[in-house]
Amino acid sequence: MAQNNRLQEKRENVEAAKIAYLTDKLSLTADQAQKFWPLYNEYEAKRRSLITGYRSGYRRDVEELTEQEAQNRIETMFSIKEKELALEKEYADKYLRVISSTQLIKLYRGEREFTKMLLKRLDDRRANK
Repeated sequence: MAQNNRLQEKRENVEAAKIAYLTDKLSLTADQAQKFWPLYNEYEAKRRSLITGYRSGYRRDVEELTEQEAQNRIETMFSIKEKELALEKEYADKYLRVISSTQLIKLYRGEREFTKMLLKRLDDRRANK
């Protein structure tokens, strides 16, 4: 249970850092931030749900799959990617009611940069251990 609390705390710290990073990158006004973050959090929850649903059903080793099971997994993967793209398009429209097109591009770029920064920090920590 203590480990779950630490994981949850780390997750919350990462989310807070991401919000601060993206707010700065997008140069959100107070009014924009107030309207944008609830939308973004809603999108993230739906996206996470899609991905988690896909991953949870596929814990078996690929080597154990029959050819038909492998084909089904591929089809499911593409279906999830299509749903994820549709979700992204839906929320891009919603975001554009709150932020500019330039800010939306900065959002996508900022998300990639933040992920790269996190991965680099993880690599650095592993290298130092």
